[in-house]
Amino acid sequence: MNYNKKIKRFRAAWCLALLTAVCACGCGDKKQVESEQAYRQQGLALLDQGDYEGAVDAFNKALQERVGIVSNLEEDINFYKAHAQMEAGSVKDAIATYSAIIDYDKKNADAYYLRGCAYISAGQAKEAAADFQKAADNDKKNGQMYAGIYEQLVLAGMLDEAAAYLDQGLKIKGDDAAACLSRGRLYYVSGNYEKAEAELNAALDKKETTANLYLGRVLKAQGQQEEATAYYEAYLEENPNDSKVLYELGQISFQEENYEQAVSWFEEGMACKNVMNKRELWAGKIAALEHMGNFEAAKQEMQVYLESYPNDGAAQREFVFLKTR
Repeated sequence: MNYNKKIKRFRAAWCLALLTAVCACGCGDKKQVESEQAYRQQGLALLDQGDYEGAVDAFNKALQERVGIVSNLEEDINFYKAHAQMEAGSVKDAIATYSAIIDYDKKNADAYYLRGCAYISAGQAKEAAADFQKAADNDKKNGQMYAGIYEQLVLAGMLDEAAAYLDQGLKIKGDDAAACLSRGRLYYVSGNYEKAEAELNAALDKKETTANLYLGRVLKAQGQQEEATAYYEAYLEENPNDSKVLYELGQISFQEENYEQAVSWFEEGMACKNVMNKRELWAGKIAALEHMGNFEAAKQEMQVYLESYPNDGAAQREFVFLKTR
């Protein structure tokens, strides 16, 4: 389950709820909503900058504006807050935030799925398995959900449990675009690239352009970098702010030793709205500059990078090396 997609799906609902609240409430509450939204925007900006603790603080201030009121706006803020907590390494706090969302909405499949991912990070396999089951129970026809659960369980070494979700996901019937896309992704994550390509092409024929993303990944996994790049670029035409895909493109260019193009992709990713992987993009840019032989630019970038991530030991050691060039 892609976090950014979850947020997009949620966006329309909370915007409508916010509009209704502002119209229906008095001036005092309207000001509180506006202040809550302002703190939310501040939190998003801090997320972009990689200041996760600052982002959590801003989201907490947003939530304090209307204590005791829970609407789609508060739920949205809590999802972002939990993401920031995960990025900051505060896994237990993120679990608590997801739990608060679930207390409000006990059928929220996304919250169960993301809390399950947090439990995986915390090494709590039993709790993760229970949450993944809840997520699947509350969104039984979501093949993307099954694929995400499968990937998480494989990474955790829970192969038997993972296989069960793969089987369930592949049993989803239908030849519509969504069903083809779901099966294509499931075949991709399980390594069955031939079937994945067939299903994803079928989805693309039905105008499901997200299939471009997974076709790119299928081809990349098979070493067909040029073809993969073409599909990624087609996907970006409709999703220009997907920083994770821009990072993947940067990786492809880096592997092909086209470091100048890699820098371009990484910079484009860093310029996206609500970047969730700025650290990886920035590190990729520095590595590409270094491989280009542009040590002065790499050193300057690393100095600024370390101001944001002072505890990155590997970066500190690399900075020492760069200062000798």
